[in-house]
Amino acid sequence: MDTITEFMKEYHHSCDRAFADSEQAVLDGKWMEAETAFDDFRTDMARHFHIEEDKLFPTLISAGGPPGPVHVMCMEHDQMKGLIEQMCSALAQRDTQEYGGLSETLLIIMQQHNLKEEQMLYPIADHFLATQLGELLDDMRSA
Repeated sequence: MDTITEFMKEYHHSCDRAFADSEQAVLDGKWMEAETAFDDFRTDMARHFHIEEDKLFPTLISAGGPPGPVHVMCMEHDQMKGLIEQMCSALAQRDTQEYGGLSETLLIIMQQHNLKEEQMLYPIADHFLATQLGELLDDMRSA
């Protein structure tokens, strides 16, 4: 992958797959499988947030990128983190209905969020960070 857009888009797909696996396991009542899948999802999302918040976003802002969209993405990250923690509690309580409701909400937010990043923020980053792309991508991959 040669661009931030390509790298992060694939990362979104990886998180989406882990999300779907955990949701399906809950719906099937396979609680042990659901816990493992949810832990994978939560770990993937934490790494994704770390890559963006600690690597990509500060580098983009330092290079003169627009702070407004970055601020919005960080606010949405906080919203998703809260939902993930609530889902963790619902999973621990084996509450399929609560988990399902939270899962639907998170899915809508993730879809909208990912679209904004993939269609707007990542292409901006590719443009502003073109001269340091290789080094930044290496840093992001190793995070």
